[in-house]
Amino acid sequence: MSLKGNIETFNLASILQLLSGDKKTGILTIAEKGRLAKVYFKNGSIIHAVGNQKEVRLGYLLRAKGIISAQELQKALTLAKHKQERLGKILVEKGYISLDTLKKFLHQQVRDILYDLFLWPQGDFEYVDQEISVDAEFSTELNHMEIILEGTRRVDEWAILKKNIPHPQVVFKINRSVEQQKSSVNLTANEWRVISLVDGKRSVQQIIVDSGHDEFVVYRVINSLISSGIIEKSESGPTAAPGDRNESSIIIQIYHEVLQNMRKISEKAVGTQALPLLQEAKNQLPDHQLELLRTYDCSKDAKTNIHRMLQSAADSAPGKEAILNSFNAWILVILHKQTEVLNEKEMTASIQALIKPGAAWQKLPVKPQLKGTILSAINQTVEQFQQEALQAVGGKEKAGGILSFLKRK
Repeated sequence: MSLKGNIETFNLASILQLLSGDKKTGILTIAEKGRLAKVYFKNGSIIHAVGNQKEVRLGYLLRAKGIISAQELQKALTLAKHKQERLGKILVEKGYISLDTLKKFLHQQVRDILYDLFLWPQGDFEYVDQEISVDAEFSTELNHMEIILEGTRRVDEWAILKKNIPHPQVVFKINRSVEQQKSSVNLTANEWRVISLVDGKRSVQQIIVDSGHDEFVVYRVINSLISSGIIEKSESGPTAAPGDRNESSIIIQIYHEVLQNMRKISEKAVGTQALPLLQEAKNQLPDHQLELLRTYDCSKDAKTNIHRMLQSAADSAPGKEAILNSFNAWILVILHKQTEVLNEKEMTASIQALIKPGAAWQKLPVKPQLKGTILSAINQTVEQFQQEALQAVGGKEKAGGILSFLKRK
């Protein structure tokens, strides 16, 4: 059996009921604007679910709860990426967490992925009958009706929660009258975790990432803190001043030229697969960076992408640092993916195009200081890539060539 459609017209609750009622075994895939989720069924029961950013979120949640350190998380993420294995498996193998702890958090993670799907306004779905195999430590069994009831309830609550938080780039600060009375304030563990990140600088999106919680939980906690008068919107948040938008536009245009060069170089090796390669790389970014770049499309022109990114930010223009960090994180992942399809000469050309930018963006009306900042950020990204690539091959560098240390299969 194969089933296709869009959840805007064929809602998720109906899909889950249909697959469960027919005792289906297979995979339901849902995709929307760079987001991807897969739900695994066995004899009508939901036994697993994955999302394209939930591996990273699992790590952040474990770190936020003090179960692993930031250093342990970074080591595990790097190793998981190199071995192309699940983060949870690496964390257990390294002894950072127990198998029981992993199962507990994965069970909650599957629930969070499913609940989050109910909040997607639209998305193309496809279900395919197939035999599935899920490792015991990653397998669970959920009652689909419980998921539907909770997911539907969250949809109703979501509209209320978003009234106080119209956009994830909104910044909050602790109310000055409460600041001196922190010790006497009674909060839940989740509320303490969120309020510890409210500093008048972090956006709601950044708090979501740093806390390890999903979007719904953070929105609910922040609304509770607002209602209690403990936090309030920060006047010094990332407002959309005309100058800021103009500078943001220039940065986006510059990185558009950079990404188009990387795309052209990739096309020489993989042809039409170059564009999916860039998109796949973007999907591997942390949630807050993926959200900022969500509307950027490498197949569109610079003007369209500038409009999309600034328009999606509504009245909160993305900050210069956030844009730089997000685009450079994307470039780093692209470089790693290029090593899988490009030869040494082509990789060298890709790096040379980064550290020696062409005339296209050099002619833009860029302030010397901003230009230097961008060039420095790109060069640091290239250096980070070279260090990671060198570590991946055991640190054995051969003479000659900017990427000659990379071992080819």
